[in-house]
Amino acid sequence: MLIDAKSFGEKVRALRMQRGLTLADLAQKTQRSISLLSQIENDNISPSFSSMQTIADALEVPLAQIISQEPSAEERDSYHIKESERKVLMTQGEVQHQLLSRGLPLSFEFNVVEVPPGASTGDYLYSHEGEECGLLLEGELVVESGRQVHHLKPGDSITMKSSLPHKLSNPGKQKARAVWVNSVPYIFSTK
Repeated sequence: MLIDAKSFGEKVRALRMQRGLTLADLAQKTQRSISLLSQIENDNISPSFSSMQTIADALEVPLAQIISQEPSAEERDSYHIKESERKVLMTQGEVQHQLLSRGLPLSFEFNVVEVPPGASTGDYLYSHEGEECGLLLEGELVVESGRQVHHLKPGDSITMKSSLPHKLSNPGKQKARAVWVNSVPYIFSTK
């Protein structure tokens, strides 16, 4: 199931309007241009992951609340997820997050992250609750976490506090593919 930017944009617009904010107000809170925010709300561009997080923070809601879709009763009780049934979030730069965990209320989130060559999770560092760890399966990733920069090669793993501003980028010439776990569901939500 692809979670597209349109549903994200529609939810952002609805939340912004519920809060009585203009695009100019949201632009000031996010330090993003009115034009960019308008394009996001109108599904003209796919925002970066860091922009999604910044917008969620400005609207004072968890990012998962904006990008999640209500699971069916079957999904809440499901343990086996076929590759073709994964929920997928595609962000700017074609960075893809595939949900591997779903079902009962979970206290973690398990994903496959694919980052094309030259792409990143955004221009800005972002942070959220919990801890996270990742294992790079193929390609290479640079993980900026706080003031540290980690260059991961296949087989390397990383564990970090999610509260430290961070981002992922692929400086390589092939797609980077990693498995990632967030201790607090963040990208997708089963709520």
